[in-house]
Amino acid sequence: MGAKKVTSDHVRKKIEDSMLAAEEERKRKLAGQRLTLARNGVQAFQRHDMPTAIKSFITYLRILEDSKGVDQGGLTPQHFDMKKDLTELLMISGVYWDLVKIYDKVTVENDDFKQFMRKYIQFTKGMPFQAVCAETLRKFIANGKPKHPGEFKAAYKILGTSRCFVATSLVDVTEDQTLFTLRRFRDEFLAKKRWGRAFTIWYYRHGPSIAARVDQCPQNLRSVLGRSLDFAAILIRRTLVNDRANATRTKGELAFRKIRPE
Repeated sequence: MGAKKVTSDHVRKKIEDSMLAAEEERKRKLAGQRLTLARNGVQAFQRHDMPTAIKSFITYLRILEDSKGVDQGGLTPQHFDMKKDLTELLMISGVYWDLVKIYDKVTVENDDFKQFMRKYIQFTKGMPFQAVCAETLRKFIANGKPKHPGEFKAAYKILGTSRCFVATSLVDVTEDQTLFTLRRFRDEFLAKKRWGRAFTIWYYRHGPSIAARVDQCPQNLRSVLGRSLDFAAILIRRTLVNDRANATRTKGELAFRKIRPE
């Protein structure tokens, strides 16, 4: 009986080992296919074949979830090594971003859109590529005419690094260069003057509450405020150009005096 039991245990262990090996091989093959699936999804998205894009992206994510041993939707950045898996993390962020844009076209409330937006933010915030993604998001809000502008703006407030609260609130109704102009005005002009630094401190304290009120304004009033901010940005750009020209002229005069003292 003892010999039969040993033989039976040995056979069972061999079967179990064989099954485990087969499962590991299956996972390895799927892992090798995942990047191809992601690329196929991007190509399908670019040619507006949304069903194929969705299928490829979802399969890619399911393979990753399976490889990490998590349930559907349970993938997080903590499952990856920030240094070794940075390319994969960027790919995941991009996949969620494309899924967000696809499901944004569904005008009715849908949980898929909200879930993919949450995952996009989760796989973008704190990453080395956050600033690039935030700028892509800003351009989409301004030019892509999203069906869920509130959700996109909320995501931009999380991912954007700007503290221009009002301009961020009006990002959907202002020109592309307005936000950058205001940042330059802060850094190149206000920061050099005592009153400018005092104003910046005041604005950082009260800007969020002002932006919250702007968010609640009717869209036609927001459009007027956006155009006003664009006009202010034009004047500021002229000021910055003149200020820089004056600084260059002053440096030139000082250099000339050193060469030819009076």
